[in-house]
Amino acid sequence: MLLTGCAATGEAEEEGVKGTAITAAKAAYEKARLEGRDLLRGPCIADPLPVPNWVADIAHDPRQPVDDDPANQCSTYSSGESEHFVELDPDGNLIRAE
Repeated sequence: MLLTGCAATGEAEEEGVKGTAITAAKAAYEKARLEGRDLLRGPCIADPLPVPNWVADIAHDPRQPVDDDPANQCSTYSSGESEHFVELDPDGNLIRAE
């Protein structure tokens, strides 16, 4: 029973971190938009996020070839330094967070 409680607590903490990362990614999106960055090319907008081990990237849904261009990907994620990412579409909508 105790192990189940610990597992549930760990999952809740993980979901809390993911939610914080999504919020931070949306803030990075707004900053990039206000700066006039071209978000249609699918750039990395926060590398890293202020949430440890997370980055934020713009992508398309469905994916387009520009999304797979290494120049548009977050280097700390590509190198394995960051393990998690938030993907937003060019309009700032959440695609996924893993």
